[in-house]
Amino acid sequence: MIMQSPATSSAPNTATGQRPASIARDLAKLRRLGRDRPVTLAEAAELFAERSALLLLLFLGLLGLMPSPGLPLGFLTGSLIVAVAGGMLLALLLRRDHGQALLPGMLARRELSSGFLDRFLRYTIPRLRWVERHFRPRLTWMLGGLGLALALLGIMVQAIGLALPIPFANAPFAVGIILIALGLLTGDGLGVLAGQTLGLISTGICVGLGVAAWRAGTGIADLLPW
Repeated sequence: MIMQSPATSSAPNTATGQRPASIARDLAKLRRLGRDRPVTLAEAAELFAERSALLLLLFLGLLGLMPSPGLPLGFLTGSLIVAVAGGMLLALLLRRDHGQALLPGMLARRELSSGFLDRFLRYTIPRLRWVERHFRPRLTWMLGGLGLALALLGIMVQAIGLALPIPFANAPFAVGIILIALGLLTGDGLGVLAGQTLGLISTGICVGLGVAAWRAGTGIADLLPW
């Protein structure tokens, strides 16, 4: 397993009223690091320091929004998100530091090509700067303890939906993950709540469609003569 050295909690300190460090600026560091060579997820986690787990969740959620004809990008990003969020939840339950990314070695060694990383972040960072301005500390009771555990469970459930080959379902799950990660990073419980709500709606629709498809298949099977 790849794990960074212990640090303080990943939840932003909102007691002082100070805004957390810029998320877009942290991602810009990753773009500079990968300008001339591929970057592994372990290197990205090390660069993100004590916020590595949440920043990786945000980064992977953004990746999950990208169209990828012929590539199982949803499955890959969904699996990685489950691993990161699951590691955070386990550390939280064991009362250990949950701000550092905990990745299996195979996933930690996965590389992102310099060309892909540059194109992706050149498109993402300006838009993320705009979105970031609308997040601020509020409903902070949702950022720790039970609220944080529920947020991580919500991310994991949506990551499973992101990984499944369901047509047109990836984007809502990815947006839900992004909103929760942004809310946790900026101390905005309303963002977390919005991501959880979107995740519940998306999961409910997918489950409903799955049940309807199963019933339709059963009805057709009953009409067959064999």
